[in-house]
Amino acid sequence: MTAPPYPPFADPIAPQIQQVRYSYWPCNFAFGDLTVISNVPLPLSGVQFSQVMRGVGEFRATLQLADPEVRSMNPWATITPRKTAIVVVRSHYDDAAAQWHHVPQQAYIVWAAPRDPATGRMTIMAQSIESTWARRLITKAISWTNQDQTDIAADLLDPALFSLIGPGPAQWPGWITVDPPTTPTGVLRTHNYVERQETNLLEAHQARSQLSTHSYEWTTGIRVLSGADAVSANSFRPLYIMEYPRLGRELSDPFPIPRLRYDTNGTGNVRTFQTAYDGSAVPNIVWGRGLGYEDLQTPTQIQNTDVFGNDEWDYGFLQTEERFSDPDVKLVSTLQDYCYRLMWDRLGSEQFIGTLTLRGNVLPTFDTYVIGDEVILETNDVTWPPDRYDSGGYVSLLARIYGWTVTPPQGEQDETVELLLSGGALSA
Repeated sequence: MTAPPYPPFADPIAPQIQQVRYSYWPCNFAFGDLTVISNVPLPLSGVQFSQVMRGVGEFRATLQLADPEVRSMNPWATITPRKTAIVVVRSHYDDAAAQWHHVPQQAYIVWAAPRDPATGRMTIMAQSIESTWARRLITKAISWTNQDQTDIAADLLDPALFSLIGPGPAQWPGWITVDPPTTPTGVLRTHNYVERQETNLLEAHQARSQLSTHSYEWTTGIRVLSGADAVSANSFRPLYIMEYPRLGRELSDPFPIPRLRYDTNGTGNVRTFQTAYDGSAVPNIVWGRGLGYEDLQTPTQIQNTDVFGNDEWDYGFLQTEERFSDPDVKLVSTLQDYCYRLMWDRLGSEQFIGTLTLRGNVLPTFDTYVIGDEVILETNDVTWPPDRYDSGGYVSLLARIYGWTVTPPQGEQDETVELLLSGGALSA
């Protein structure tokens, strides 16, 4: 794992403020790459953007069409659903070097841009690169026999391999090129899709990475393809970021993990957070069905049994059941892997820190952590049992970043980041 330049932990009660600004660059898909189509960024307002592990990030903003500057940019041609992308660039000032650093955050495909006559505003609704995979199908026969799972993920990024349509041969290929993963995991898989199977491409990426044994994690990013930096770039290229067995830093890693603090007196770098305690969707029995029709389907059934051979209901819990179905699964062992993964994910999400909001321009700043990182949250709120507090009156919680939603600075409002800390354990 390559770590970003993590700073040492700073006292959250005496924050260091980072100067931050954002720019938003419209692009088309010339030759399969995100190609900038304006020499100035879009003057957007009300911006929010998000990213999640193994999922689709969202982008939302508005553009005031009554503004002469905006009208001169011809936004009616610049912003076209299914044809335009917006690359978000975050810039921060480096006091030591006395210069600005510009980092591309993510690219978002515009899917809708409704206009409101009452306000004169265009609302831009876009999604990350994964949203294009959610709108593609695997229609070409493709198979792997004892191949590294990295190869499978890479092949599923190439429409010439998975699609009977494939990429267009001309200037507009109808597909966005993504840098594939290249580091082998050492885990060999055998799998295939038959012609016209029509499996959703995003669901295939998710399913292949979520087997209960030797699973891997992935997200996407973006890099400058041509140009001196992100604010003078001519083109960008999305990246498929894959790590085995997991993304991000762990508590035991040599790089220090982010530390956050919530204090009821209003100090600390965390503004708000919530904890979940909800077992309504947690099964301890899962019935699985794979390839086939009715009696010919591949069946299986698994239970939440501990190392002593006891089922969860032996300890007083109710029996709760769930179904899992995937017509792409042909082997009982693979189907069991998926069923166990479903059950463990639901068990892990019964009690966790849900969302947490902090300032993005205060250490740890938004550019010092990545999706997959574990974080330590210190809190002195009163919702914990008395024996959980340390001598300083704080409870320390260990959680993990699965996604975020960023609100860039605007007017007097600072940059804020809402972290999705799904599946975090409630003990450090």
